[in-house]
Amino acid sequence: MIMVKEIRYINIREVLSRVLRHPLLQEVTLEQAIQYTLDFIGIFGLPKFYTDKEADVEIEDYRGELPCDLVQINMVKDCRTNLPLRSMTSEFNPGGRYYHDVQHEPQFKTQGRTIITSFKCGMIHISYKAIPVDDEGLPLLIDNAKYMKALELYIKTQAFSILYDMGKITVQVLNHTEQEYAWAAGQLEEEFNTLSLAEMESMTNMLNQLIVRNDEFIGRFERLGNKEFNKVH
Repeated sequence: MIMVKEIRYINIREVLSRVLRHPLLQEVTLEQAIQYTLDFIGIFGLPKFYTDKEADVEIEDYRGELPCDLVQINMVKDCRTNLPLRSMTSEFNPGGRYYHDVQHEPQFKTQGRTIITSFKCGMIHISYKAIPVDDEGLPLLIDNAKYMKALELYIKTQAFSILYDMGKITVQVLNHTEQEYAWAAGQLEEEFNTLSLAEMESMTNMLNQLIVRNDEFIGRFERLGNKEFNKVH
């Protein structure tokens, strides 16, 4: 069984150099490779394709600006109270005529690159997923053989689709490439969906609990994977 223990990153130019080895793909540009890579990452949506980052966001008049590299929010907490914010369920915006925060629980929602909170001003701390980038702002790729092969074949299928529309390759060639990509994509998903031994231990502890804990969100899920001990007196 394959375990993904450590993730290292390499420059996106590595996959481009592999693609350019094919005589029919000499016109693929770095810009195209970047766009295809972002599409590839979005299609799979696996958490291990992203990097975990944190940032402080200042809230003024119930609003703050989200980090530009944010892909998905993990958690948000109020820096003053250290309490996590839950997702806002009210359809009315905070500060509006019909908005009333009855339970006084800190909440948030997002609109584009803006985060809206249930309190008017303050500072929040955001844990989020981001696409890793290098010093030039280019996406970094996971240094993994199956990841690189699947990405290379995805770019190849996209480029071959254009060549097929232009009548430069046959449908048999396109179908063969798509079959290769489907096989590589299946292997990639299996590898990155496989839990490590440490992750399995946390998952087992979560599933084998006799006492239901309903305060994990307030505790930011820090104890969710702890083992439960039953004391017999």
